[in-house]
Amino acid sequence: MAKPKSEYGISRVDNERSRTHGWLVTVQRRGVIYRRHFSDGTCGGMDKSLEAARAFRDEVVAAHPPFSMREYSNIVKKSNRSGVVGVCRYCASETRDLPEEQQRWFWVASWPTPDGKRKRVKFSVKKYGEETAFKMALKARKDSMKELEGAFDPGAGRRVAAVKKQRRSVARKTAKAA
Repeated sequence: MAKPKSEYGISRVDNERSRTHGWLVTVQRRGVIYRRHFSDGTCGGMDKSLEAARAFRDEVVAAHPPFSMREYSNIVKKSNRSGVVGVCRYCASETRDLPEEQQRWFWVASWPTPDGKRKRVKFSVKKYGEETAFKMALKARKDSMKELEGAFDPGAGRRVAAVKKQRRSVARKTAKAA
């Protein structure tokens, strides 16, 4: 049997040195990590240990559903300095080393999109003034968050990139063959 691929929350462990063979389930929910190893030897083979791993994973996910996109996007991070999640004050990098009167400052609103990417919009402090630019960023963030639906998927961006990479590889092989 070919080595099976990993699936959500489940990965294959084959370590000849320690003679460890089985499936490792790792699911994190609200800061708690649920982890269990299902050994091929204890469970009666690779297929049965995978079944047991899936059952455990499904049990954990059912008991502890993932954050909604809205919940995840409203977590206050330790690095937050504006007091508002998803809104920050930003200096354009090309002007950062210039004297203060030549620097370009913005209030920036950002939020996730369902495909795992992020959307940002900037409001110039010079153009709108400090308070108005901040209020505009707040409104942009608030309006976009109303439209945010679905569960949080931390791997969405990586999977999209992997699929694109795989498609390019297939296209190159097809072009070489032709």
